[in-house]
Amino acid sequence: MTMTRRQVLQVASGAAATLAVPLLRAQGAFPNAPLRIVITVPAGGGHDAMMRLVGQKISESWGQTCVVESRPGASGAIAAVAVARSPADGHTMLLTNSNFLSTTILQPNAGYKVSDFVPVSMQVLTPIAIGVRSGLNVNTIQEWVALAKKQPGKLTYGSYGQGSGGHFVGEQLNAAAGIETTHVPYKGEAPAIQDVLGGQIDAVIASLGGASRHPGKIKALAIASPTRFPIYNDVPTFAEAGLPDVNMPGWGGVFLPAATPKAVVAKLSAELNRVIMLPDVQAKMLDLGFESVGWGADKLQAFLDEQLVKTRKLVDSGRVKL
Repeated sequence: MTMTRRQVLQVASGAAATLAVPLLRAQGAFPNAPLRIVITVPAGGGHDAMMRLVGQKISESWGQTCVVESRPGASGAIAAVAVARSPADGHTMLLTNSNFLSTTILQPNAGYKVSDFVPVSMQVLTPIAIGVRSGLNVNTIQEWVALAKKQPGKLTYGSYGQGSGGHFVGEQLNAAAGIETTHVPYKGEAPAIQDVLGGQIDAVIASLGGASRHPGKIKALAIASPTRFPIYNDVPTFAEAGLPDVNMPGWGGVFLPAATPKAVVAKLSAELNRVIMLPDVQAKMLDLGFESVGWGADKLQAFLDEQLVKTRKLVDSGRVKL
């Protein structure tokens, strides 16, 4: 039987509608598989603890397993590339930090671009602090600066990665104070802190929670934020010490592959923001040295645009290199 053109179009239209039904159902049913949160730092650090708690809450709410997978290395690029290449269905997300921006500037062949992702949620902001080992007998940022001037290039500070927020703050401090200290990069703040405790390096520039977690062994001297942090109110800001140019907050934001459907992005954004602002989660975040913010995609994007300007300025100065 020969079909007319109209009949062919009717059949094709019906087939397309039939195929669209399971697709719509799949999108509407999100999540319909285990969720995976890929982090850019080793297990045991603040971001790992944060996302394990967030993942547990999401599992309880949505009835899907939510696992945290650590993929450190290459200044966050290993984790970013893995997520960028994953299915764009919302089930694999990236929790990253300032490396997300700086790596694409410092490494032209990083393997990913910021445009490969869509912003979902800013989970936390965190003051970045400098903490020094107790053996130095340094108790203020002014004493650290004075010691550095006596020993140019001799003092060392570790950060949670080459081109990380800690690295940028360290170089902001060097520039603002007119000192030279030597940067030692690590694959996360946990191993950097361990080396401060072991005396292999003199200081760590990392989250305030990390730098304050070992009283009597590591002394937090100052934070690179406009105001003091509530539960570590004894740690002054760099601005209070006469160094206002040392100001770059740490952050933890969630991203998905760029092709992820908007409805999935919106649903995941709402849930992540709900969870991070729960009272018990906020209390735990404060203990880790994080401030829960729960920003949506638009506010996260505006923040990224602002931070990109600061990042390029420091890279262009030549102080931060790979």
